[in-house]
Amino acid sequence: MKSAYTARQMHDADLYCEQKLNLPSLTLMSKAALALSKVCGKAITPSDRILFLCGKGNNAGDGFAAARLMTEMGYSVSVALLCGMKFSPDAAVMFRTVPEEIILETEEEILSAIDGTKLVVDCVYGTGFRGELPLEVKRIFDAVRGKRIIACDSPSGIGCDDGRVSDGALCASTTVTFAAYKPCFFLYPGKDFCGTVIPVDIGMPPQALAHQRPCIDLPDAEYIKSIMRHRPENSHKGTFGTLLTVCGSKDMTGAAVLSAQGALRCGVGLVTMALPRKVIPVIQARISEPVFTERKGTVKAHAVLAGCGMGKDLKSLQFAFNQGKSMVLDADALNLIAEKPELLSDFLQTYPNAEVVVTPHPAEFARLLRTSVSRVESDRLGAVQKFLTAYPVTVVLKGHHTIVASREKTFINLNGNTGLSKGGSGDVLSGMIASFLAQGYPAQDAAVCGVYLHGAAADLLKESLSEHGMIPSDLPEAVARLLKKFETIA
Repeated sequence: MKSAYTARQMHDADLYCEQKLNLPSLTLMSKAALALSKVCGKAITPSDRILFLCGKGNNAGDGFAAARLMTEMGYSVSVALLCGMKFSPDAAVMFRTVPEEIILETEEEILSAIDGTKLVVDCVYGTGFRGELPLEVKRIFDAVRGKRIIACDSPSGIGCDDGRVSDGALCASTTVTFAAYKPCFFLYPGKDFCGTVIPVDIGMPPQALAHQRPCIDLPDAEYIKSIMRHRPENSHKGTFGTLLTVCGSKDMTGAAVLSAQGALRCGVGLVTMALPRKVIPVIQARISEPVFTERKGTVKAHAVLAGCGMGKDLKSLQFAFNQGKSMVLDADALNLIAEKPELLSDFLQTYPNAEVVVTPHPAEFARLLRTSVSRVESDRLGAVQKFLTAYPVTVVLKGHHTIVASREKTFINLNGNTGLSKGGSGDVLSGMIASFLAQGYPAQDAAVCGVYLHGAAADLLKESLSEHGMIPSDLPEAVARLLKKFETIA
């Protein structure tokens, strides 16, 4: 499983290499420059002009060293200094190796050089960018728009850790990143500015990062297989748990069916659907496997799913909470909690052993945080962390590159496609996560498995039905077929 690390973590890893492993920072910088120059060399011919935009930190040092290498290889190179002549110690060393005649210092010289440039290499800020771009830097960045741009480690003007985009930020066609992935490669809106990300090995020993907890983990098939549980051969329906669903209402029966189908296809032993009395015959006609009951009293179950098509019915949500079991909360359950936050607080306090997974889309999450959708989307990771500060739950913030996070760990899911952008897909996902929760998976494992398999099923359907043509009711069977790759019987 790949991971991403913050700017601070990468800085600490560099220090660890130098102070604990006796690996000089200039050695790593030289290897980074060599990797960067190789990528640049594949993008142009020796007769093309290449312009390195350099700042004053170690990102500039990578650029100075790469510019020297490409000059020695016969390329037509210019180096533009955007932040003056005061450099970090390592950058200063590399700057002294750059031929004086290729250095551009004034804005007039730099703007003149841009006209005939084929490739621009962004070595201005990298992962160290904070705040807003200076006006003089923005003018240069404006002048190179439309050129092919390769960014060194991360594009200038992008927040490495949160994906925020400063006004005037450079949009790279390619980003060459060193030693590890950075969070901004997977967080919008910054992701759109990174282009194709090429990770390169610069010889940083694994132990330099091994002592740090990744900012983000990126689950893959092997990781999912490692956390999925064996299904004992000598088993019965009770072995795999019972899920109670408090989903559906008179006008929204489909959500209840889709969530139940998602749950059943992920292996739960029994689904009990608690429904309004008049709705039960309608649902019974559409799905055969569950047990049906009304929303009253206590129902035997290992976990509860509440909210999918439930309507903003406070009594139904209170019925779900009164079961005192681990829960998945979606849709109208979240909308009710947004209006009455004490509902979730009281449940967590009353039932401290119950685990809770919330599965909002951005609009639902904005309501929970009492903010705007644009604020959530501008810093998805920050929004999740803010919610986790208030509630010890697992958050599944849906969207492209869905975030799954608890107070202990954060995952970003990379699979899936636009075929999931249809009403009902989220109901299937909530049922899947709840299914794993009822089978005894820890909340975060249940959420990661559900999200990954949901996206992988969409990718499978893309091949047979297309992103346009797949519908949410196709997903449960696709999940079942997909699970053959992960299932083990013991």
